[in-house]
Amino acid sequence: MKAAKDLIMRFSPKSIPSAEIVQKALVRLVRGLCSSRKAARFGFFVALTEILRQLYSSGGEAASHSELSIDGVIDLVTERTQPEGRVVGQEKRDHLIGRVFGYKAIMQSSILIQQDASLECWTKVLDHVYKLARDIPWLREECGLILCDAIKSLDPKGTPKSYVREIVQRLSSYNIAKTPEGIAIWLTILSVFSEDVLPDDIWRKKDPLCTKERRVLANVMRENFTNVSDNEDSGKMIKSGSAHSNPSFAWDVVLATIMERTGNRKGGLQHAEQSDFSKFWVDVVDDNLFSGSASLERKSWGFQLFSRMVATAPQWAIPALFSPNLIRSLINHRTSAERFLHNATLAPLKEILARVQNQPEIASSIVPALTSKNGAIKFDQLTKTKTLESILLAADDTTLRKIIAHFHLLILRPEVQEQDTASTYRRILADILLNLVRGYKRYQLNTSDLTSDESWLRQLLDILVECAYFVPNHSAPPDAVPLPAISTSSRTIFRDRLSSCLTHLVSTRQPEQILFPYLVVSIIQAHTKASRSQELVFDADKAVTKAVKKAHKVLERLGFEKRSSNEAQKTTNDAFILLYSLTILQVYNGDTDAASILYELDICHQSISEKQDSAGSESFDLLLEVLLSFLAKPSALFRKLAGQVFALFTADVTSNGLQSLIEILEKGESLAGQHDLFDQDIDEAENDMSDDDLEIGSDIEMIQGPLAGSAENSDEVSEGEQNSSASSNASSQESEDSSDEEKDDEELAKFDAMLADTLKMSRLGGDTVLSESSDDEDMDDGQMMALEPHLTKIFQERKKTTSKKREKKDARENVINFKNRVLDLLLIYAKKQHANALTLQLILPILRLIRVSTSKQISEKSFNLLKEYFDTCKGKELPIPDEEEKIWVMLEQIHAEARLDGSKLHGNACSRSSLFVVKVLVALNEDNYGRAVDVYSETQKQWYQDAKSKIQPALFTEWINWSINTRKQKK
Repeated sequence: MKAAKDLIMRFSPKSIPSAEIVQKALVRLVRGLCSSRKAARFGFFVALTEILRQLYSSGGEAASHSELSIDGVIDLVTERTQPEGRVVGQEKRDHLIGRVFGYKAIMQSSILIQQDASLECWTKVLDHVYKLARDIPWLREECGLILCDAIKSLDPKGTPKSYVREIVQRLSSYNIAKTPEGIAIWLTILSVFSEDVLPDDIWRKKDPLCTKERRVLANVMRENFTNVSDNEDSGKMIKSGSAHSNPSFAWDVVLATIMERTGNRKGGLQHAEQSDFSKFWVDVVDDNLFSGSASLERKSWGFQLFSRMVATAPQWAIPALFSPNLIRSLINHRTSAERFLHNATLAPLKEILARVQNQPEIASSIVPALTSKNGAIKFDQLTKTKTLESILLAADDTTLRKIIAHFHLLILRPEVQEQDTASTYRRILADILLNLVRGYKRYQLNTSDLTSDESWLRQLLDILVECAYFVPNHSAPPDAVPLPAISTSSRTIFRDRLSSCLTHLVSTRQPEQILFPYLVVSIIQAHTKASRSQELVFDADKAVTKAVKKAHKVLERLGFEKRSSNEAQKTTNDAFILLYSLTILQVYNGDTDAASILYELDICHQSISEKQDSAGSESFDLLLEVLLSFLAKPSALFRKLAGQVFALFTADVTSNGLQSLIEILEKGESLAGQHDLFDQDIDEAENDMSDDDLEIGSDIEMIQGPLAGSAENSDEVSEGEQNSSASSNASSQESEDSSDEEKDDEELAKFDAMLADTLKMSRLGGDTVLSESSDDEDMDDGQMMALEPHLTKIFQERKKTTSKKREKKDARENVINFKNRVLDLLLIYAKKQHANALTLQLILPILRLIRVSTSKQISEKSFNLLKEYFDTCKGKELPIPDEEEKIWVMLEQIHAEARLDGSKLHGNACSRSSLFVVKVLVALNEDNYGRAVDVYSETQKQWYQDAKSKIQPALFTEWINWSINTRKQKK
């Protein structure tokens, strides 16, 4: 480009170049057009175009110094782009491309249409260009582009129409009219000039886009030239181009024209006009490029056109683009990486997402197109992408309201009628709504907007509540009645997804988290009172119904008091709003224990709100029991809310309340321990959960491995400590497992023996007939019938044994799961009440739990709890116990505990606990250091004298290091 600029300056009129130099330059530039390098060819083209403009423009002085006329320049291009000798292949292609660029430079320089230019030069160039387009199919598109650009450069008022007629005339004479490029030229003429310059005998109404020409147009654009003309010989004369990967520019001209016409209809865009565009798209693109007989190349064209249209089409045209054959091909080729167009389908999906990110409101047109009619509600699963999910998260709040209204219609009227299929359909929709709640990133911007009546979140929760808890009655309007009816299993799914939504919402870091559970209960109450077309799916006796009504009244009062209460009252109100909301939901879910929890909540709330000192501690203990009942349920929502409420009342936890938590940690991880904790066997629903309950939307929490639920800082436990803990803490479990394996072997041997004995004989009529002599013979029907009761009895006994093993395993998992949640509460307590002397009561029980637990997860989580407690106190104040002597007893018990286990994790915990207790004692009185030395000294004596002692040496080394550091600080 720099060289071109310098050359143009050299041949400016002011430079007065000589005729010889002009001749030489033109020859060199024309020959340069035949370069095999695209960038060089473009540079020569730019230079030639501008030099011709300067030399031959109207009034140009340099033209007199050139020996070549405009006609001579045309001949020069033709001659100098003719290859020397017989050349084939790429060299011939380069010369032909150079010739096309030469004619293009002449036309773009505008020297052919100036006032003193002759029409003969114009027609001469047209003949050359049309001849190339006719005879060389792979150049036809470039020639069409040149002609379209030439038409656009003509002034419709100043240019004689004869110039345009010459272009139109050659469309027929060179048989180019019914090619993609011919249609592009035709439509370009229509857009610049009037239709008077166009002939009547090529297209009906002089319009290739006429409805009656739709079939011919589709074949032409597909480059299927057979039977596109009334004259069969004319149709056969059109040469098909070679295979090329990109659609012709003519597609852009055709689609832009049809959209412009549709959008400019007078009176605004109507539904019928949208339908017109939809029919055009189906006829010309969908049924043409995506038909069953379409080649992969044509389908690739279709995907490219779809990408362009998605990126540029107005919003009203978007739904029409998602036509049936196109979506089917998109899904099919995206499903498997082995499909030829698998990668080609990625571009339109990226364009869809990019369009939504740049224009969020357009998601309201794209989502319905992807999920209904021609689309599929399982679009993301089928295409193995997150297209739909990403679109939803990119949409703005106003658009989300429209999309959720669309999903509501799909829930009411699934595009299937069979009940099981409809249930699956609704399950997918419920998961989409849940993923939207989980993926939304703007919760903290304005909570009040999200809980207002006009918010998308309120609308979403309203839909889940309606589908989970209500059924239409006889007065419901037809369009509000689900068809088919929402099944019981679907209703359970909607309840689970609603619970999962609340689990996420209460985890968002914002001040008004409690608004969401309260909002859901308020929605249920509003539907119950105001709706005449829906009935609550809730069947309970009068006592339960009365308790629920009373709870609703208390909840309403708490919500009202929240607005005018002080900070302390607000905290209490928040806690009870959470508890009442959650418990009411559980009653509606059919939880048989929820009604009794409501009764206990009433007692707690009344006692705490009235501040009765005599009953205050008991009320908080009772509240703690309510929270523990929440923890016993397999739900992440219950765990989170229990933790939030507990955090609000940690200052009110009494010694008895803390002891009730400790007692849970001391229960055995066995069937007996489960019975002690829950006073009955865990409900079958907890033990035998189906896979459906553990899906994406499930709110149920189960132990998912050894590190599930561990504290945030669990990575600070060294690998050696973890490995040691895994071997030592699980030693009792290993012994139990080995014992169980021995029992299993014995039971299996016994089972095999019984089975073998039974099969060796058959009892017929009370007689025993040994069949040892006929081992290889088959038994007859009578013998088989006689064996049946004996075999049945044997297998029943075997089943009972297996069932007991499963019961023991489930009981252990249930107890461990419950202990995990209790440890979560204790961690909250230790952090918030680190300066409270009551917290010291946790040390010994936690050390015992690390030692005796059969779960590596529990041991590590217990260790982390102590570590968090000690670290919190390190930077803040230490607890000040009331009775110092009890702390000395605790120190001795910690040293006694250290003698009971040889694992590094337990030893490390004992060492840290011992040092922490010493710090507390020394903080009370520095003279206590001497007595602490005596305790360590006695322990060290026993360790030294007993070669089998399990005390870890770290107990002493850490003590010495701490003593040294403390002494240095005193200096």
